[in-house]
Amino acid sequence: MKTAVVFIHGFTGSGSTWVNATGNSFLDLLQTDPTVNGFDFFEFSYFTKLTDFFNSAPFQKIMSAIPFINRLPGVTGKVRMNRPIAQLSEELATYLNLTLEGYDEVILIAHSMGGLIAKDHILNSQPGHGPKPVGYISIAVPHKGSLGAQLLGPLNNINAKELVPLSEQCDKLNNEWIEQRNNLPPAIYMLAQHDEVVVKESALPYSVKKEQKIVVSHDHTSICKPVDRTDLSYLAVRKFLDTFTYEKTMGILSNESSLLPTPEYDKEIFVLKMIVCDIGRKGIADAKDCFFSAEIISKAANKKDAAELRALQRKVLSLYQQKFNACNGKKMSSNDIFAEVHSEITTQDSGVLKSTVKYLNFLHKKGLLHQLANNLTDDVVWADDTDFEKIRSTIK
Repeated sequence: MKTAVVFIHGFTGSGSTWVNATGNSFLDLLQTDPTVNGFDFFEFSYFTKLTDFFNSAPFQKIMSAIPFINRLPGVTGKVRMNRPIAQLSEELATYLNLTLEGYDEVILIAHSMGGLIAKDHILNSQPGHGPKPVGYISIAVPHKGSLGAQLLGPLNNINAKELVPLSEQCDKLNNEWIEQRNNLPPAIYMLAQHDEVVVKESALPYSVKKEQKIVVSHDHTSICKPVDRTDLSYLAVRKFLDTFTYEKTMGILSNESSLLPTPEYDKEIFVLKMIVCDIGRKGIADAKDCFFSAEIISKAANKKDAAELRALQRKVLSLYQQKFNACNGKKMSSNDIFAEVHSEITTQDSGVLKSTVKYLNFLHKKGLLHQLANNLTDDVVWADDTDFEKIRSTIK
């Protein structure tokens, strides 16, 4: 199933927030990019004006009572008012719940005040009520307020008051974001180098990881209007989506490889090593499954994860060598050594074998060991007297 991506404009913004000088929107560039797959793109729009007087109930009532005027299109209409960020977040939740009913996941891409609305939604989202927020892209968002909002004080705008630095709403929202930082979806924070509205210190909610901070040569408005697909603003968003797609794919491969039929592997060296050492049938079956899981992940891993797998494999080998040596010194059987080694790997899954790669589990780590065993060396064996001649004759 595809993931929904929703763009949310900021203070006094609209759909034009995302449209560049040539008439192409951020959404258009992504939707027509052949390298971006697995997503559907949407825009969430809400009422936001410097002053809502001409949309207020008293003004609309007066206009509707004046003959001729009340028949002019655009003069009278629905009552609209600027609403607090918390209420706009509720409006966003309704939009996501009803409009995106067929989606399980959503990534929120938000500019300026829209980023605060998105944050409030993420913090208050509940399972079963709309798609789960699985990503957040902050574009020039005033996480700690905007000095420019102070200039709008005379307009008595509710949102301008909320955006003032150290305002109760802004402070409360950011503090909650910091408190929940370990439970939040993956995020990046884009800063405009020439932002005349949001200072750099405010464009970050806290000291984020280096890879989460994206600085581009834009101002507060141009940052969300990429000129083309070479624009750094565009590339940052596309990279985030690419990473999401990769991690989602790897998660599926990790979780669903057990549903696929495991190859026989009866002529593979790691299996023959177990057979000549009289490892039990169930142990061999488990080793095959783990080897298969590790093979799938290893072949699909990107450069970064492949390096992590190699480092992890060295740790697995070290554990094996220590445990084999200890068990062999006690004259334990090959079956017992096999069981002890695999038990140690399982025990250390969240210990010395803990990995930053989220989709890895102890099955993959056991599989990494059997990958190392899949050659005619004694690096990984289950007995010192492993009969390599018998193995060679079998694979001929």
